Amino acid sequence: MPKVSVIMPVYNNAPYLQEAVSSILHQSFRDFEFLIFDDCSTDGSSEILASIRDPRVRLIRNPYNRGLIANLNEGLNMAQGEYIVRMDGDDVSLPDRIMLQVQFMDANPAVGICGTAFHVLGEAQPKVNPLSHEEIQAWLLFHCCLHHPTVIMRNSIMQQHYIRYDANYPHAEDYELWNRVASYVQMANLPQVLLYYRRHSGQVSSQHVHIQNDSAKRVRIRELNNLGLYPTEEEFGVHMRFVEFGINPHDPANYYPAWAWAQKLLYQNSVGNRYNQEALNTALSRCISQLPY
Repeated sequence: MPKVSVIMPVYNNAPYLQEAVSSILHQSFRDFEFLIFDDCSTDGSSEILASIRDPRVRLIRNPYNRGLIANLNEGLNMAQGEYIVRMDGDDVSLPDRIMLQVQFMDANPAVGICGTAFHVLGEAQPKVNPLSHEEIQAWLLFHCCLHHPTVIMRNSIMQQHYIRYDANYPHAEDYELWNRVASYVQMANLPQVLLYYRRHSGQVSSQHVHIQNDSAKRVRIRELNNLGLYPTEEEFGVHMRFVEFGINPHDPANYYPAWAWAQKLLYQNSVGNRYNQEALNTALSRCISQLPY
C-alpha cells in the first residue's frame, strides 16, 4: 500500500496541467499513488493526461461530467494511502510539500487534517493561515482558513467517521467540511509555503462566485445556530462586516453594533463552550482592528 494518495480532479486545466502534474511526480517523497479524475475535459487536458507514463498514476476517466464534489468523494472512496493529499490541476506543489506534511502528520498523530501556507502567483506576500486547531476553529466562523489545495488528511479518520464533501454546498464544499468536523477532528496549518496557488478567470471560484458566497453564507448561519444564535438579517450583516474586515472603529454607527455582536458571540460561546474563548476573542479583535491573520 502507498503511504500517500494524491487526489486531483481535472476539468479543462490544459494551460496549467502539465506543470501541476509534474510538481507531484517530482516530489522528493516518492511513496504515493496519484489518483487523477478526468471529468470529461474538452480543452486538450485528456490528451495531456493520456501521455503520462508513471506507474504511480491512476487515471480515472468519467463517462460524463460529474462535478468536483463527486470526484473528490470518489477519490476518498478509492484512496489506499495512510494519508490523502489534495491537489488541483492549475496549482504547483513545491518539491518537499508531501515529505514535510507526512513528517508533520507522523509526528502529530492527534492531527487529522493539515494545511500549509501558500503563495498566490503574482502577489508579493505569501498567505500564512492560523496554525493551531483552536485558532483555526475560531477563524472558521468567519473565513475558510484551511486552503483546500494544500491539505493532507489522515485516511483512517476520514473512513472511521465517513467524512465526505457535501454536495449541498457547491463551491464552498471544503469550508463546509472543515466547519462540520472541527468539533471532533484536530486541524493544523504549517507555516511553510508549500504550494503556489494560481488565480485565473477559468477557475471554478471565479466563475461561480455568487453560488460560492451563498454556500458560505449558509455554512456561517449553520455554525451560528450551532452556537445557539439565530441572527436577524441586520445581525448577519454585522457578522459579514467582521468577515470582510469592514468595521470602522471611528464611526460609532458602524462600530457599536459590531461591538454588541462580538459580546453576544463571546457570551454565547461562554455558555456553549464550542470555541476556545481566547482564540475567538482574538479573532474578533483582529477583525475589528482590520488585522487579518
